[in-house]
Amino acid sequence: MLIGKLTLNYQTTMLSINEVSIALDDQRSLILKNLQLQDGESLLICGDNACGKSLLGQLIKGEFSQSFTASDIINIDSPSTIELISFDVEEAILAFDRYNDDSEYAEGGIDWGRTALEVIGESEHSHAAIEMLGIESLLDKPFKVLSTGQVRKVLLAKAIAAKPQLLILDEPFAGLDIGSQQRLSRALSTLITAGQSIIIIDFFHQELPKNIEKILLLDNGKNAIFDTREKVLNSSIWQQHNKIEVRLPHHLPDCHHYEHIDMTQAFASLKHVKVSYDDNLVFDALNWNFMPNQHWRLAGPNGCGKSTLLSLINGDNPKAYGQDITLFGRKRGTGETVWDIKRHYGLISAQFHRDYRASTSVLGAIVSGFFDTIGLYDTPTDTQIEIAEQWLELLGLSSLAKQPFSQLSYGEQRLVLIARAVVKLPLILILDEPCLGLDNHHRAQVLALIDYITRHSKTHVLFVSHDSRDKLECLTHQLDFLPSDNGFTIQQHQLK
Repeated sequence: MLIGKLTLNYQTTMLSINEVSIALDDQRSLILKNLQLQDGESLLICGDNACGKSLLGQLIKGEFSQSFTASDIINIDSPSTIELISFDVEEAILAFDRYNDDSEYAEGGIDWGRTALEVIGESEHSHAAIEMLGIESLLDKPFKVLSTGQVRKVLLAKAIAAKPQLLILDEPFAGLDIGSQQRLSRALSTLITAGQSIIIIDFFHQELPKNIEKILLLDNGKNAIFDTREKVLNSSIWQQHNKIEVRLPHHLPDCHHYEHIDMTQAFASLKHVKVSYDDNLVFDALNWNFMPNQHWRLAGPNGCGKSTLLSLINGDNPKAYGQDITLFGRKRGTGETVWDIKRHYGLISAQFHRDYRASTSVLGAIVSGFFDTIGLYDTPTDTQIEIAEQWLELLGLSSLAKQPFSQLSYGEQRLVLIARAVVKLPLILILDEPCLGLDNHHRAQVLALIDYITRHSKTHVLFVSHDSRDKLECLTHQLDFLPSDNGFTIQQHQLK
């Protein structure tokens, strides 16, 4: 239930929140009072996962979850002049292309859907937005085959090109490579200087524009502090909130032992592998061996093929067939099933997060990791339930065990899916941007936990991240994807 009044006008005061109270769940509420943003000002909304940041953005835009109706908000003027970019908006646009997929009737058996330019739209401001973000090379590519970071850049261009009176960006840097993060930061700084009203919903990090004027810090759904950037960053409230504490287990829950695996042969061996989509070459002549006792980082810009490579070895990419790929001593296409492959893996990625739309509880989502399914369709053992509960406790999610997974915030869902990925302590843990949507506290907790797992189990890591905060001590090797005249070339080197 929401009480109070939230008003928007486009004269002097852009945003005025007199008093708003919204029940987030049975135990938490979002309670805000006396917040104002002037026309042309910028605001950063910070806070831990599930504090209500994204919900506040949706309320300002006039978009509500099923538990809210438009009549709950009084006097919102012209919500169409507000552009919102978020994980939910991204999923809705991708879902539109999935729904309209006519591959069954398309020539060649593949309906590539809309191009990136068709998603952005052609308007008098679209060219400037495209140039600002440097995405000219993406315009003719099918939108639904773009990488996570490329999708985010296209949607940012779409929002900027609309020239809204208020631009709301929920974690705009998520999934962007370092160069793209820096370019976006410069673009947003330019827009702020030009008088564009912008609200950024994010966790504090170094790539945020330096000229953001105000910061709102939410703590447990309440306004902890709201003031100018300088005053907030120098406050004792801010310093106390940003102290990082990490909890590690005394021992790991029970796990698979993988006695059937020959620890002297490569887990994955790829020889002269080539991948392209609709004549767009991703990489060619890739040779790579993933050996026991190795932990790899895959590094390169958005769209270079990192996620494609991971999908080739985890059973999710049909382009693996006909290629010289051997997994766990068995060549692909010699009678193995997808489940024979997946039982060795735990996976977390943006794509998998989007695909996990099953109706299940938080506990059920974690237990599904034992069965490598989206949703829980088998009856788990008491031991499996106990192990899942231990991971819930370790990640501070025990109180959410019976909650529907779909009702959690994006960051809470990501934590649950991380627990799902590690629940069986898999032989190989694929971490493709694992910390998207995580606050700084949970980010540090997850990274420390991954390092701990590699020290105390037989789990091996394949790791992708563009975030400078994401550091793992366990990494031993790196695979670099380097731009070339024809796709990307791959170089490998040892880290330690």
